[in-house]
Amino acid sequence: MLSSSSSSKPLSGPRLLEPAPHDLRMLVLDYLSHNTYSSTARIFMRDSAARNLDTDGDETMSSDQDTDALEERLAGALPRKEIRTRILSGQVDAATELLNKYFPSVLAESTENGSTRDCPDRLEYVPPASVKPSHLSLNLRILAFIEAARTIPLPYYPPNTESPPASETPDEDVDMSREDSEQANVELLHRAQSLYSEANRLPVAEDRERYRDELLKVGGLLAYAVPERSPMRAYMTQAGREAVADQIDGAILYRTGQPVVSRLELAARQMSVVWPMMHELGVELPPVSTWPAAVVLPGVPKASSAAGKSSSVAAPQAAIKKAAAEPGTAEVCHLARFRMC
Repeated sequence: MLSSSSSSKPLSGPRLLEPAPHDLRMLVLDYLSHNTYSSTARIFMRDSAARNLDTDGDETMSSDQDTDALEERLAGALPRKEIRTRILSGQVDAATELLNKYFPSVLAESTENGSTRDCPDRLEYVPPASVKPSHLSLNLRILAFIEAARTIPLPYYPPNTESPPASETPDEDVDMSREDSEQANVELLHRAQSLYSEANRLPVAEDRERYRDELLKVGGLLAYAVPERSPMRAYMTQAGREAVADQIDGAILYRTGQPVVSRLELAARQMSVVWPMMHELGVELPPVSTWPAAVVLPGVPKASSAAGKSSSVAAPQAAIKKAAAEPGTAEVCHLARFRMC
């Protein structure tokens, strides 16, 4: 991870309104490394490797320190990306093997009732989905059951890869002999029985009930020869893979002591909550002439900016509405999403 002196130290006072180039550089690197854009992060690091000076003219961090810290963080980003790609491709067993190899604490029973991360004296963003190993294990196995029940291939093409034309995309039933079909159904039944047994071993009664209900629904896939064309087809979409991939990635970050969201995303989420609230309270902004150069806020008329006058916070525009509409964004300020260590 990036060193605390460069990435996790919060900006305050004048630096908050007038961040140094180094601060902005580390903000971008944090975003790129958090989202596993390894190649882009390395290129950006190389191209921006000139000396970074703070407002006093002092060097904030050497190039060697930057490189070492970035490489340390990207070392964990590569297996994270591979695990996510495997899940999005429906290769659940392979993803589970990689998870146990590189991040064993994620599915380890020893971390069921605790965390392997340190608890600093600050407010901390917690993953919206459960990070309990028993829940993660069950969700992976449920997804594996769904993939085993699949009769129409659902290919996944990672970003920046060329997908085949629509006419070449598989959309035909898997050709299986009667004997193979019967054997596949037997294996699915065994998987379902194993899932029920695992769900019944959950220590919390509420969790047992919730997973039994979910397994009852998922088990309905066995009733259809082609579940992708049945009333159960919602379980066969890419959205199910994405939900599990997001949950596992959040658990990896949480168990390895990394921020669950990037600093840039967290700031955007905070703004989507704070800005509408300021509008509702009728908060008066300071004169625009006192703002840092190039700062533009949503809803503030350009005329006010040109005149340098004070202005009240206007209603949030489409960007704020879009952010608030994203899953989990509207609930960012809910106390259940945070924990005070």
